[in-house]
Amino acid sequence: MRLTELPAWPGLEGLFWLLLTLALYRGLSMLRARLQETAWAQPLIWGAILIAALLVGLDIELARYQLGGDWLIYILALSTVSIGVPIYDNRHVIRAAAVPFLAAMCVGSALAAGSAVMMAGLLDFDAALRATLATKSITSPMAFGVANEIGGLPVLAMGVVIVTGNFGVLVAPKIFQVFGLTDPRAQGLALGVVTHGIGTAEAVRRSALIGSFAGLAMGVNGVLTSLVLPIVFL
Repeated sequence: MRLTELPAWPGLEGLFWLLLTLALYRGLSMLRARLQETAWAQPLIWGAILIAALLVGLDIELARYQLGGDWLIYILALSTVSIGVPIYDNRHVIRAAAVPFLAAMCVGSALAAGSAVMMAGLLDFDAALRATLATKSITSPMAFGVANEIGGLPVLAMGVVIVTGNFGVLVAPKIFQVFGLTDPRAQGLALGVVTHGIGTAEAVRRSALIGSFAGLAMGVNGVLTSLVLPIVFL
C-alpha cells in the first residue's frame, strides 16, 4: 500500500468492519477511563483480541475484514505526522537535552536489538528468527522492510513488533515506579525506543512533553536500527 494511492473502496462490508473497529476502540477507551487508566485495560490489546475472536468464531476470512482494515491502516499511516506537533512545541526542551538524549539513544538502540539477538542465540534459534527478533523495537513498517533485507521473516517481524509494543505499554508504569523514573523526558525516550508507535501513542496521551521525547526517540531509533542491522547481518 502506498500513501500516494487510496485503498480500494471498502464497500458496505468493509465499512461495517471499519466502523465496528473504531466503535470498539472508543468503547474500550471509555472503559479504561472508568477503570482509572489502568494499563491492563489497554484498548489496543483487548480490541485486537475481541476482533480476532469474532473473526475466528464466525469463521470470517481476514481478507474480508481487510476491506475496511486497509483504510484504517492508511489513516493511521497519515496520522503519524501529528507526532511532529508535540516535538515542535517542545523543541526548546529537546534542544537543551540534546547531548544526553543522543547518548541514551545510542545505548538504548543497541540494547533493544542486541538483547533480542542474544536471547535468540541462547535459545538456539536459527538465523532467520534471530534477524526477525532484532527488529522488535522499531515501528512495524520499518521492521517489515529491515527484516526482509537482513534475512528475517517480515510478517512475523510485524507480529513481534506489535507484541513488544503492547507488552511494553503494560509493564512500563511499573518499571518506572520500581526504578523511580519520574522525569517525563526519560519516560518518553524509553517508551519511544522500546515500544515504538504503540508506546508513543500512549506517551502522547499522558502528556505532550512525554509524547515529544517518545516520538523523537521512535524516529531516531528506527533510523539508527535500520542503518546498523543490515551491516551487522551481512
